[in-house]
Amino acid sequence: MNKIVSIHQPSYFPWLGLLDKIYKSDTFVLLDNVQFNDNAFQSRNIFLNHNGEVQYLSIPISKKDYQNKTIRDLKISDHRWQKKHKGFLTANYKKHPYFDEIYPYIEDVYNKKYEYLIDVLYDSMKVTNDMLNINTEIILASDLDYDKTLTKDELVLAILKSVDAKEYISGTGAKAYQDDKKFEDNNIVLKYQEFKHPVYEQKNSSEFKMGLSILDVLFNLGCKKSENLLKEGVVK
Repeated sequence: MNKIVSIHQPSYFPWLGLLDKIYKSDTFVLLDNVQFNDNAFQSRNIFLNHNGEVQYLSIPISKKDYQNKTIRDLKISDHRWQKKHKGFLTANYKKHPYFDEIYPYIEDVYNKKYEYLIDVLYDSMKVTNDMLNINTEIILASDLDYDKTLTKDELVLAILKSVDAKEYISGTGAKAYQDDKKFEDNNIVLKYQEFKHPVYEQKNSSEFKMGLSILDVLFNLGCKKSENLLKEGVVK
């Protein structure tokens, strides 16, 4: 079997680009044991308010010594985030055509008690996969047996070997530092992700805004049409 694997840090209700990578993989390794990146979308994501303006929703984390901790060890610092996020989604998406279909799926994320950031991120990604009918196996990197002191190419290769990968879908950003020949030498086919952001109608904006959380897609299109958009690139 040509086992296809992708690897990425966890994300809060991820965007279509990451979901495209997950959908095209047999196994997705959730990189939960690396350092938190302030500039990434690990504890936050982008949404649209009712005026069509981009707005971030963030999950607050304890900043004490956080740069020396892995993502999975980060604690949530303010538990009012759920009320804030729920209020924003209701105020800005309630009138969307599929709000009533989608909200029951995600409601638990805003009612469940969380101590660690990783649990919110995992739950948000799991329920997203369920809504989009993505059956990819998700494995936490922290549960795998490999040398966790490695970095970049060597880290990726060690993870791939630990899950018996035959093919690896890499993000295009890795082209800047990745040595493609190392994958060939280890009998792993390296393929760079080819993703073109599909366009869909956004109730909150007359001018299309790309790169938003999947929730924007789902509230606008519903589960089935969002699944078609992801898997076929069109709304139908």
